[in-house]
This record gives sequence, C-alpha cells and structure tokens, in this order.
Amino acid sequence: MNIVSGARRCAAALVLCAGFAPAVAAAAPPVTLEAAIYDAAGHRVGFARFVGVDGGTQITVISTALPPGPHGVHIHEFGSCYASYDTKGTATPFGGAGGHFDPFMTGMHKGPDGGGHAGDLPMLQVNPDGSGMVAFYAANLHVTGPNSLLGKSIVVHANADDYTDTPPNGGSGARIACGAIGGKLAQ
Repeated sequence: MNIVSGARRCAAALVLCAGFAPAVAAAAPPVTLEAAIYDAAGHRVGFARFVGVDGGTQITVISTALPPGPHGVHIHEFGSCYASYDTKGTATPFGGAGGHFDPFMTGMHKGPDGGGHAGDLPMLQVNPDGSGMVAFYAANLHVTGPNSLLGKSIVVHANADDYTDTPPNGGSGARIACGAIGGKLAQ
C-alpha cells in the first residue's frame, strides 16, 4: 500500500467514525421575563428584567424617571397595574396588583431573603436626575414553575422600606409605579 491509498483509508475511517460521535447538547438559553414600569399618569419610568438562573432569578430594576430617594420595591401577586376602588369609590393606584407575592404563606414582611414574603425586594435608590438601578439574585423567586413570576407585577413605593410589618408595606407607603411582568423573551 502506498502513502496516498493509506491516507484515503484513514480519511474514510474518520468520516465513518464521525457519524458515531456522541452529540453534545447545547445549553438552553436562560428564560427571561421583562416588565416596563409606569407611573400613575401612564409615563414609562423604569424597567425590570428577570433572568432565570440556577436556583433562582437574577433581577435588575432600572429607574429612568422616578422621584429621588429610596423606594421600597415588591413583587405583587397579580399581573395587573390597574387601580382598584373601595366601596366609597376611592381609588388605590395600582391596587389591581394585589398584595405582596407570598407563595409560602408566611404572612410576614421581613425583607429580601429574610424569611418573609418572597416578593420583598432590595431597596431602589434613585438619584436626583431620576435614574437608579438595583441588581440582585433572589433564591426564592423563579421565572418558571409553580410560583413563576410570569403574571405577577413589580410595584415601586413612595418611601423607603424598613423591612418590618410597619403599615403599609414596611412603611414604604403609596404605590407610585407598577409593571406587569410579561412574556418570555428570546435570548
């Protein structure tokens, strides 16, 4: 056998064997959910992104035009940012979002990963120009599964949150902005 025919046999063997190589599955991109955040006048004042990662969710909340200062931020149980009305016709802005998301029925407001509502998030600090950002990992929130964030809302409150049961909402006060957590985004 000469060198050329030997090379052809080796090449043929490699082509045949290549068809039997084990397939390597590509990792699926993470599931991502988004929410555009609006004030009561309907102006877009921020944005939130929720990325499913191992064991939880990476959350980023961005303010573009909220009032300066610290603001309590929570996930609420319903994906509605409509106002609700009491029996006297008094409106609660973004009342359609319901209460804090509490899938484990703790009934407590203790702050992020503090054993209370799963919807208790870190504070959003807004600069004098209306900009601000907070990014964090939440082990007790997920973008898929039985307690998915899909169909919930993110609510920004007027004041800082003291992470206690001080009424209302840890002392964070009125709801000033809301975003329905929407569909999955392609990566």
